[in-house]
Amino acid sequence: MAAGEVRPDIVIYGNKTDSRSISLAQELEAELEPIRKAPATWHLETVRGRLELVGRQGLRFALNESDIERRLVGFSHSGLAKACGASRMPRILDALSGWGTDGLTLSAFGCRVACCEVVPLIATLSRARALIVAPQIRIFCCDAVDFMKRGRHEFDVIYLDDMFPQHPKGARPSKSLQILAALAGSCDFEEVFDTALNISKDRVVVKRRRNQPPERTDPAWSVDGKTVRFDVYRASSI
Repeated sequence: MAAGEVRPDIVIYGNKTDSRSISLAQELEAELEPIRKAPATWHLETVRGRLELVGRQGLRFALNESDIERRLVGFSHSGLAKACGASRMPRILDALSGWGTDGLTLSAFGCRVACCEVVPLIATLSRARALIVAPQIRIFCCDAVDFMKRGRHEFDVIYLDDMFPQHPKGARPSKSLQILAALAGSCDFEEVFDTALNISKDRVVVKRRRNQPPERTDPAWSVDGKTVRFDVYRASSI
């Protein structure tokens, strides 16, 4: 199945006579319903063959493929690539993928990537972008801890990017992060982190704000960027 393995019961709303909307719904294995049936709460709509997330009072949000293309320029020298050892093309699990931007970039670069995202609306919007920029990626709509404990897949690197806490200076996060926070809720990061250490074959990479303290223990090493830091922990299985 192209571009992932999202299999929740998901409905998208659009023009049922538009071939682009019909094709997108088929690729996403989603049910297509007319716009007039769309709820007032968060839902997905097709607009000229593209998928958009729609909220209250007409709030609209879409993911941009150019974000991935732009990140691929010089990507091998980026902090994310260095922390994940991307040049060796490892098997990577983006366990808290959200919009999936980091996972999609790693996949488009050539790594073998799977993503976990528990919220169907988020996972489906991410998968729609993946159909264009990284159709080889696998996107699972499931709980990350449950997925890792099932042990059906092996990963050299498990990448963890939970949402940063509120910036100490009170700066508002970007629109994409505000919407992600509204939809996603929180997770038990310590459980995710411990499970990842036990499951990974090589390392666990945790993305943090540059000045944010690390997890319970100091990482084996870190890769600093301008605003973020990637902490690398050796897997327990090594």
